[in-house]
Amino acid sequence: MKIITFCHLLVCCTFFACSSSSNNETKLKEEIVGLKEHIKQLEASQHVSQGLEPGKIKHTVMFNLKHKSDAPETEKFLRDAQQILTAIPGVENFQVFRQVSSKNEFHYCFSMVFAGSTAYQAYNNHPDHVKFVKERWDTEVSKFLEGDFEKF
Repeated sequence: MKIITFCHLLVCCTFFACSSSSNNETKLKEEIVGLKEHIKQLEASQHVSQGLEPGKIKHTVMFNLKHKSDAPETEKFLRDAQQILTAIPGVENFQVFRQVSSKNEFHYCFSMVFAGSTAYQAYNNHPDHVKFVKERWDTEVSKFLEGDFEKF
């Protein structure tokens, strides 16, 4: 499906480059934007449908920060965490979530995947993770709940 979409995009780009009509230009620009969005949607849906592969571990942690949700410190914590933790070898598909339901007491969630228990342990013991926990997590997080999951 990606190849077909890519080919459509390529044809449109080629036609756009050869076109001299401004009306065609506008239509082609809209088509290209639409195709790019379609590609993103296909990639996202393909990732979701694949699920968690056997042997992999999905590590999640729901948490609250000591900062107010609209405080600059909150934004900084979430961005710094993403930058620091994704740089650690073995971290796959790191995601940051903000809670939108009143059914759960936690405001934020980190989710990431590891190839297996060895990769997960290496992450836990990595100096950058240990430093982040000591310097940021322990000082800025008010409470949390971790969950580590394998495919059933």
